[in-house]
Amino acid sequence: MFADLNRHAVRPARSIGVLYDHRDERAKIARLLALKSSVFRNFVELESSTLSARSRKLFTLSALYYATSALLQGIELDSTDEGAELAEQYWTAIDALIPEWGLVRAHKMTAADVRRQYLHSHGIALHALGRLGNTLLLESTDPDLWRPRLKPLAEVDWSRSNPDWEGRAIIGGRVSKNHSNVVLTVNYLRQKLGMELGPEEASIEATYLQGER
Repeated sequence: MFADLNRHAVRPARSIGVLYDHRDERAKIARLLALKSSVFRNFVELESSTLSARSRKLFTLSALYYATSALLQGIELDSTDEGAELAEQYWTAIDALIPEWGLVRAHKMTAADVRRQYLHSHGIALHALGRLGNTLLLESTDPDLWRPRLKPLAEVDWSRSNPDWEGRAIIGGRVSKNHSNVVLTVNYLRQKLGMELGPEEASIEATYLQGER
């Protein structure tokens, strides 16, 4: 059995790993959000790291894990519950600025239609929103201070047909998840909020703009 397991081992989907990893505090927080959050409950795929075209889920657990890990990076927390509460506050604030998520919960749009037409439920967008929020939370975890700064996100055109996403989050019509595309997506959101870019972000942005010329 040992020989067979090692010779024919298949790496499980990342979502499965998050679902059953009880040592990783960030995995615990992601599970709490997926199971109890008013934003995510019933709309997170817990086992697969990809969604079929007809799936009724909006997000994958692995995408929520990476996004929330980015959100809480470097923030001192006293407990898992405190991290989950802070993450819940942030994602609830984001939810208020993305009406399509609420329309899916109200059964006025299907999850499949939202994923097909918009970028904001894809892993790259969640990760970018997590990194964006991390900058704000590192300055202050007081919602009264960071929540108002998110308001410009309500004006972002998240539709996949928006040409601004081509080369940033979308390559040749397909959503790209590589590191530089995550950074370029973060840059776009930072600029919408009037935030400065970090050194790595500025370098990747300069390379992108040079390629656009």
